[in-house]
Amino acid sequence: MKNILSTMGLFLLIALTSVTFGQKREIERAVPLSEVPERAKIWLSKTYQGQRKVKWYFQTDGEKQVYEAKLKWNGSWHSVEFQPNGNIQNIEILIRTRDLEEDVRKRLFAYLNSEYSGFKIDRMQIHYTGSDKALGNLISEGKVGPELNLEYEIEYIGRVNGVSSLWEGQFDSVGNLIEKRSVELSSTDVLDF
Repeated sequence: MKNILSTMGLFLLIALTSVTFGQKREIERAVPLSEVPERAKIWLSKTYQGQRKVKWYFQTDGEKQVYEAKLKWNGSWHSVEFQPNGNIQNIEILIRTRDLEEDVRKRLFAYLNSEYSGFKIDRMQIHYTGSDKALGNLISEGKVGPELNLEYEIEYIGRVNGVSSLWEGQFDSVGNLIEKRSVELSSTDVLDF
């Protein structure tokens, strides 16, 4: 019985660790408009009315596949992800650290300072999920309603024991860590001179 409980405890520890720590190896390629699902194109043109400069990509990380529209809207960079059937999945908006509420910023920095001897934030985004209507209202009316889920996605370099690594962290709306993954760069992401 003691061995069974020990084994179950070890399994639980491994399962919990894998929930908060994984590896990210994302592959992204530009795609022509003709390859983008019609439903995604219609949603984007209705929501981002008048926007003409949109770059489309197909992205996979080995588990999920999405079409992604990247564009600038009202002075901010937006990334809009769609499922292969054209249904909207999420909207990410690039932000700066100073755009965060003070409590959220303090909690994020407390986490990073506790985990790393040094860190540098490379990219930070607000990550919105919700119904297509709620996401549409976010863009067309600027409404962040209660039906939207807000999280933060941060790419950063963290140093542990003198070794720096690239990480991606997902944090909830108040700045608590949900998940982090090490980011594996493909050979095309790194140029040697």
